[in-house]
Amino acid sequence: MKSDPYGNLVLKIYHIHPLLLVFILLLTSCAVNQTVDPKDVIQTSDEFEQGMYRAKVLYDQAVQKLRKTDPEAHRFYHQAHTAEVNGELVIAIEGYHKAIQKAPENELLLTTLGMAYLRNEDIIPARRYLRKAVSFNPGDYKPRLGLGYIYLHNQQFKAAVNQLELSLKLLPTLEGTFLLGEAEEAQGNLSRAKQLYQTVVQVNKNSKLGKSAATRLRSLSE
Repeated sequence: MKSDPYGNLVLKIYHIHPLLLVFILLLTSCAVNQTVDPKDVIQTSDEFEQGMYRAKVLYDQAVQKLRKTDPEAHRFYHQAHTAEVNGELVIAIEGYHKAIQKAPENELLLTTLGMAYLRNEDIIPARRYLRKAVSFNPGDYKPRLGLGYIYLHNQQFKAAVNQLELSLKLLPTLEGTFLLGEAEEAQGNLSRAKQLYQTVVQVNKNSKLGKSAATRLRSLSE
């Protein structure tokens, strides 16, 4: 079964427990010196739907590009991805490393390896590979989403907001919207946090993220 390793990763590693400090590590900030209008990260249901379709197209294109430019790296990637889908993260990480040895500057491989480390709760290499992915392709939403997650749980809230805003501007995701709501809430920006949580609820109130966002809204209203 083909699946997108980018899809719903925050759901897999985050377990939807607001403001739970899962990972406590001393990380240096890699905030990007770019500004994002706060209004630009509040999307509509149609924009999220379009974003999901775009994410799939971009992923398929990246895989096809890897297959054409480096078939051996693609073979290792495919084997590793299959292992990851089956829950064999250690084997998957080893496979992604083999693929990167063949194509060390491929942003798909860098992002995928970084996210696999993140799912495995191994934050230092996760941050390293996600930062490399951003350096090779600043226009990819996914490594910024992963970095935003890391900074949020390291309580580096300004850096988290920066990365999550940029991720959402590149491609709207419910995961990014929810995490940005948490980062804004942690900084005391409760009005904006409520807006972000409400967006998640409106788009998909029956999902795990939607239910968690509804819980946060009730908590902020008490």
